[in-house]
Amino acid sequence: MRYKPFITGVSLSFVALAATAAQAQETRADRRLDVTPYLGIDQVVMGPIKGGGDVLTYTNLSAGLTAEVNNRRVEAMIDVQYNHSFGWGSQATDQDVISGIGHADFHVAKGLTLSTGAMATRVRTDGLSGARVDNNSFSSQVYSAYIGPTYTTRVDQLDVTGSYRFGYTRVDDDVSVSLPGAPSGGSYADSYSHLLTGSVGFGPGTYLPVGLVASGAYAREDASQLDQRFEDVWGRVDATLPLTPTVAAVGGVGYEDIQISQRSPLLDEDGAPLIRRGRYVTDKSSPRALVYDQDGLIWDAGVLWRPSRRTSLEARVGQRYGGMTYQGSFVWQGRDKSFALVVFDGIDSFGRVVNANVAALSGSSLNVVRNPFTGDLTGCAFSTTGGGQCFNDALAGISDANFRYRGVAMQYSARRGPWGWGLGAGYSQRKFITPSGDVVYITGSRDENWYGNGSVTYTINDSSSIESVGYINYFDASGGRPDVLNWGGFTSYFRGITRRLSASASLGVDSAKADDIDTIISAMGQVGLRYSF
Repeated sequence: MRYKPFITGVSLSFVALAATAAQAQETRADRRLDVTPYLGIDQVVMGPIKGGGDVLTYTNLSAGLTAEVNNRRVEAMIDVQYNHSFGWGSQATDQDVISGIGHADFHVAKGLTLSTGAMATRVRTDGLSGARVDNNSFSSQVYSAYIGPTYTTRVDQLDVTGSYRFGYTRVDDDVSVSLPGAPSGGSYADSYSHLLTGSVGFGPGTYLPVGLVASGAYAREDASQLDQRFEDVWGRVDATLPLTPTVAAVGGVGYEDIQISQRSPLLDEDGAPLIRRGRYVTDKSSPRALVYDQDGLIWDAGVLWRPSRRTSLEARVGQRYGGMTYQGSFVWQGRDKSFALVVFDGIDSFGRVVNANVAALSGSSLNVVRNPFTGDLTGCAFSTTGGGQCFNDALAGISDANFRYRGVAMQYSARRGPWGWGLGAGYSQRKFITPSGDVVYITGSRDENWYGNGSVTYTINDSSSIESVGYINYFDASGGRPDVLNWGGFTSYFRGITRRLSASASLGVDSAKADDIDTIISAMGQVGLRYSF
């Protein structure tokens, strides 16, 4: 039984979860190279069912690329699209949207892999995250990318691993302080992050009845908002003691030092913070102040169950971040299906969570579902080989502050004959880490988010298919922002006309309900053509 140390925090938990599932799948002999650029045109209409509003009509022009590569040296996928919407009438404004997901693993040499990936999507700044995005001032464009090497080898009977990841996350928006629900000065801008990890150890029965692994990591993020800096250094030793052929007791102990610091905003003549484009103007001459300073002993203990290479369950309880922590994961990999569940607890930020979600993608076969009315990603990329990911929670409640991040996330994907299924769901709580007594922030404020995404596809024949998608999201906001309930769904029909030309038609509904605002329900329709080169 080989043991991989359980690293706390959702960022690294999802990476480990995806890696475990990828290792569980059987080695496939097939080699694929499929690159398809395309152009498309769609006609979209949106009309109110409840809550009033105007009938909006758009003509969408799109250009995109899908690609899958799978050979001995490269495993990659990409799905990227640029969409420009021409609005008919004064209420339907022109819009530009860039959306896509991509990742690649380059097997440079024995044991050495270079990984890279990126994501772009549009989200609602005010929390109304649904299909109907009809005003640029209510939306934000999010970008995130990473690159870094991983090296694994064996020295005698010791397993040695090391990795480095450089990440960048950016949010472009038109935040206005008069926009309901928009953060007043606390809008996220961009950040650079670094993550360096390493471990050395041996499994049970190698040198001792118990397996031992020594590991450590250094993480840093520099955010432009108030020149924020996050630094985390930790080292620990983990032990695995087999109790039965499939069950082991696990535990670890170590030391960690976390610091979060920032500078002050510039003040105007009245002593109020200066705000430009929804963000504080940083006083570069101000001293760096500690927002969070936590160091000391960390430990956890639990149980590991691995009845087969395809199934793994791990649960732990311990002490970290100045209190008790509870973590766990369950991964099951079938022949054409996968299931993953993770319980997470860590100190995180918007930039680090989004970037880690991108880095958790794996495999060359991902079902990336797009909204047919806007071209946006619907929130989840499903994979039957365990490399999928949901971005719903990571993109909820964009904030510049670091936070204690706890929750649970689940994803299931399956394919059988002409049918395909995908389901993602989760819950999270963000408790923000802010300076005590600072007039700019709300100390100890917290957000909660519940989400669910589901998709069903059916291939009728070689030229026809149907896809149905449903989503629901409830965001319980703090700091005077409205709580938002959003749900909806759509069904699309795809038909190949010629080898390169295809047509599509979609019908959908979207509902949004915020505090003190009447429920808005909209109906949507779409017809379109796509030419693939």
